[in-house]
This record gives sequence, C-alpha cells and structure tokens, in this order.
Amino acid sequence: MENDNLKIQLDSIQQILSYCITQAYNILIGNVLRKKGCISDMQLKEILQKEYIRITDELSFIYLNYPALACVEEYYNAADFLWESTFFESLTKEQKQKYTSFSVSSFEYTKYIKTHTHYNDTLPMFSYLVDAILYERYAKYLIGEIERIELTEVQIVQPRPSILVNDEPCEQKKKPVIVGKGINPFQSEFTDEQIEILTACINEIQLFTTHISAKLLKDFFACKLKGVLKSNNNRQLAYLMQSLNLRGFITDEWQSAIARNELVLGKTKDTPLTRTDLSTATDQINMKQPKGWETIDNYIKQLKKG
Repeated sequence: MENDNLKIQLDSIQQILSYCITQAYNILIGNVLRKKGCISDMQLKEILQKEYIRITDELSFIYLNYPALACVEEYYNAADFLWESTFFESLTKEQKQKYTSFSVSSFEYTKYIKTHTHYNDTLPMFSYLVDAILYERYAKYLIGEIERIELTEVQIVQPRPSILVNDEPCEQKKKPVIVGKGINPFQSEFTDEQIEILTACINEIQLFTTHISAKLLKDFFACKLKGVLKSNNNRQLAYLMQSLNLRGFITDEWQSAIARNELVLGKTKDTPLTRTDLSTATDQINMKQPKGWETIDNYIKQLKKG
C-alpha cells in the first residue's frame, strides 16, 4: 500500500516535470526550425555543432555536481522517469521525505519560470533534473540534425567522372527511379495496442472533425491516408504529437511529416497544415496548455515504450 502511494505521488510530480521539460524543449526545437528556413545547411551545421558542444558542457557540469542525476543519461526518454530510474533511490532520507510530502497543487509554473530554482528546496535538484533530461533530448535532436546535413553533403559532393571522347553516339541513360523514399516518415513503430490507446485518446478529445478508427490512425502514421483529416484544434494536435516525440515514439521532424504529406486540414481553413502552422501551434502550447491536455497525458502514460 505504501508503495502504491509513493507511485501515485511520484507520478503526480512526473506530470509537472514532463510539462516543464516539454515547454522548454518546444522553444529550443522551434528556434532551430526557424533558422532552417533562412540560412544554408552549412551555416546551420556550424550553429548546431556549437550548440551541441554547449549543451554537452552543461550536461557534464550537472552530472559532475549532482551525481544522483547520472541516471538521466540512461533513462531520459522514460515516460515514468521518477519511478523507473534510480534517481529517487539515490536521494538521501531527508530528500526523499521532501518528494513524498510535496503538495503538487502548490506548484505554480509562473514562479518556476520567473526563478528556475524556486522549487529546489522543496523538490531537491528539481531544476537541474529538468535541465538534464531536456539537454539529453535536445542533444539527441542536434546530433540527428548534424548527421542529416552531413549525409546530404556526402550525397552532393560526388567525384566527377573523367570525360571520354567517343565518336560513337551514346545512348542516353535513363534517370534511375529512387525507391523507399518516404517510408515510415514518422519513424514510428506502434504496436496494435498502442494504436488502440491513441485512437481512444484522439476520439475522446475530438481532435478531428470525424471519429477515427485504429486502421485510419495506422494509415496516418504510415502517411497512406486516402484523404485528409480535418483538425478541430491545432494546439491539441501539436501537444499530442510533441508528447509522442518527447517519449521517443515519433521523429523530431513530425511537423514536416504532416505538412509534406498533407495529412491534416487546418481548423479554420480548407488547406493542409504547413510546418509553419504546426510550429506556431507548438509555440502556443508553450504559453498555455490546450484544452484536454490532462486527458492526452493520461493516455500517453499508458503507452509502454519497448
């Protein structure tokens, strides 16, 4: 019974932790996406490399000064970090007592934003825990972007073939057909059970103007819809997708996947949502959670990352 009460308390604090991480992560990723549209890949790569060095330096500082947070490196993608990781067990008796006695209803996000370390006395190392998980996820995103640019550079810089003079007319080569492009754009591997959970979530919050089936959601993530879905709330859509991304279920480039494949029509217009539309909606959820966010969080917690 005592163990059950502890899990309930840690799960409640986990919701606060996840929210703080999500808001900061959205801002960082949004900043990168805005740069993408106005500078070259070479310039972007240089910026991302400097940012990656800065973030890894920050992580080294945190792990060096707060050894209890070393487990973040292994568990940063865990949806139930406080329960699944060794963090809580690494705390002193006094620190554990503070976590178990903390009044979740007393937490005010505005106070946390104003003073990042405001709750560190009542929740030991809370701000550093937020930063550690945030930076690990952000570093993973940065290195993925850097590798993407480097792969593009390798494909572009090809050795020029020697020019041979031949009197005989040469047959023009047919342009090769590229296969495999666009396969699994969301980089998702949902099980049937997870699809059922997400379908129930989407229908409960009425994310789209129509009731969807599990098959329709599978087709959505496979980008094989025979038509389009129409959003009832763009901010809800952004919150759901970003939550899935933060837990490693879908790619960081989910906005591009939706926009490029024209999967969803906007709430107030009959044209497909663009990456800019989705980026704006993501920025908005940093300021205020969308309607139904608690329901989304509850369903997301039911997903078990394999």
